[in-house]
Amino acid sequence: MRAGGGAASMMAAMELTRRQAILLIGVVLVAMGLLVATDQAIERVSPWDYQDFANWMEGMGFWGPLAYIAGYAVSMVLAPIPTAPAPLAAATVFGGVAAFFYTMAGLVIGASLCFWIARRWGRPTLQRFLPAKFVAEVDRAAAQLGVRVLFLLRLFPVFGVDAVSYGAGITPIRYLTFMGVTVIASTPTLVLVSVVGQGLRENRLLAAIGLVALTAFLLGPLLYFALRRRRTKRSVRVVPPIE
Repeated sequence: MRAGGGAASMMAAMELTRRQAILLIGVVLVAMGLLVATDQAIERVSPWDYQDFANWMEGMGFWGPLAYIAGYAVSMVLAPIPTAPAPLAAATVFGGVAAFFYTMAGLVIGASLCFWIARRWGRPTLQRFLPAKFVAEVDRAAAQLGVRVLFLLRLFPVFGVDAVSYGAGITPIRYLTFMGVTVIASTPTLVLVSVVGQGLRENRLLAAIGLVALTAFLLGPLLYFALRRRRTKRSVRVVPPIE
């Protein structure tokens, strides 16, 4: 993402209000807090730990990664099932590197399915099978979606990846462009999530550093909207020339 005026103009294209930004900041902070609380519960209370879960998944052999990839893709299509916890859980099970590629595969498949469902059958089908609130979110994404905004929404996934994928399908964006932007812009977040997940299993300090970095990464654009001041148009009084 380009710095300075270019970044500000791209962000402004998303038309996120200050109230919405503050709400999303709260969502990110609550999500990170729940993540930490869940981690502590697993460590201190649960009879299972990360290694037990990893052993269970590894016991599935060849089918474990395939089940994860398929489940991740289906969860995107069956919106609004949350997909955010899945990459983190995968990193604790498969390790950071493998989880990154498994999650990327699931993301590509799920995003493609959402895109082509919307492209083939259009908004009426989405309205018939998806919640009205979610369809409204798809409409909002589609109304603002261009390549630059798509890049931002993938880079900072504070909006649903499924809603953006459905929204892209009802716009003129070409599939290859959509998928290229999806893969490239999703990579930084997935890398950070994989680092956190790997750290939860092996290195708690690394997990803490990764979690702080991920939180800062997600909050960056939201803080821009929350703190910016709208420019007001000043009335200009035309003074007639002195003759």
